Amino acid sequence: MSWDWVPPRPGEDEPTRRTDRRLRLALTVLMVVFTGVLAVYYLTVGLDQMRTQCVTERPAGVSSNQVSTSWRWWPPGYSCTYPDGGTTSA
Repeated sequence: MSWDWVPPRPGEDEPTRRTDRRLRLALTVLMVVFTGVLAVYYLTVGLDQMRTQCVTERPAGVSSNQVSTSWRWWPPGYSCTYPDGGTTSA
């Protein structure tokens, strides 16, 4: 709801209101950028750690080049597939 139709109270001047609006805009832009940076970080680092975890937690007797990962949409991440019997871990 816009309160622009209300006349300013005594001691309340227009430049102060304009500065508040600019501050809110700057904080909103910073929060959107910060959220974007967190999303990119998760997609690059977090998902790469999931793939690495598939290799480090492989069963005994399975070499690292026998481990395969496949993308799953929900929950976002990778599923690990190992060669012996086709066992899969989430």
